[in-house]
Amino acid sequence: MAFRFGLIGAGVAADLHVQAMQALPGVEVRGVTDLDRVRAKALVERYGIPEVFETTDDLLASPAVDAVAILTPHHLHLPAVVAAAKAGKHILVEKAFADTVEAADAMIEVCRRQGVVLGAIFQSRFTPAAQACRRAVQGGEVGRVFLASVRVKLRRSAAYFEKSPWRGRKAEAGGGVLMIQAIHTLDLLLWILGMPRRVLGRSATTIHSIEVEDLAVGILEFGGGALAVMEATTAAIPEHPPELEIHGDRGTAALFDSRGFLSFWSSTLERPASLPDRWRRNASEFREQQEPASPSQAAVEPHAENIRDFAAAVREGRPPLVDGIEARKVLRVIGALYASSASGTWVDL
Repeated sequence: MAFRFGLIGAGVAADLHVQAMQALPGVEVRGVTDLDRVRAKALVERYGIPEVFETTDDLLASPAVDAVAILTPHHLHLPAVVAAAKAGKHILVEKAFADTVEAADAMIEVCRRQGVVLGAIFQSRFTPAAQACRRAVQGGEVGRVFLASVRVKLRRSAAYFEKSPWRGRKAEAGGGVLMIQAIHTLDLLLWILGMPRRVLGRSATTIHSIEVEDLAVGILEFGGGALAVMEATTAAIPEHPPELEIHGDRGTAALFDSRGFLSFWSSTLERPASLPDRWRRNASEFREQQEPASPSQAAVEPHAENIRDFAAAVREGRPPLVDGIEARKVLRVIGALYASSASGTWVDL
């Protein structure tokens, strides 16, 4: 029997989710609901989805829906998860998992009480490149890690925030470049190295007329003395593909991420390799315009693998690889970076 999804939200992420779900054998999209019924109807017509539900309650009451994908702005995730869990639906949540750690905890707890599976989207974990990088680091290929760097230097024009005003409002987005853009690369850092012991952060709104940060920097201190340095902005001209580099005493492993493309590179004592010419390779990605037509859009395949694992977890009675506990980790780090920026001091985790 097919695994049947209902979508709550028909905005920017919905097309990608539908494409990923329809690419998976044994997975179906049964219906969509959105406050903007015109937008929901257009999504249904684009992909041949059977039904537009008038309300979230209608979708949750449908026996044709096994699980919901929650694709709304961050501050709406908690009420949607509570309603879905009480309706007995399994739940997959787009990033950011929640707008606060407290909301994430409430989501995890209600799903535990109701006995439904809760999963999250961090599709970059499911790329072969990210998995190869993790194996190289955790398997000791690069030796003892002493330094890592996260660089997320993107460009978002005023139109990006005007099109979806919630992105620029603190109460709805929960934050700016850290919560919406850098969260993916930070999640990869934590997935590979584990949680830091403490962080020191600074954030500011420097270019855009928004309530949330468009610039953030930080230092993350890990066990064993390893340090990571983070730089993130949505005001870079031109924007650079996000990068993660991990340096050990025997070599370096790195991930280069550009609009759905994620490549892995490593160099060790036994297998030295020249650093790729990233600027030349990615030259075609730069545009002489205010903003790319589809900025940093994720590819379908990693989303599909993320969704495949979630559906398999429900069928097999196990937690998904990215469950609520996993999704919560990067929110803890981001929250600590915000707290450090406000206090001017290190924040323990």
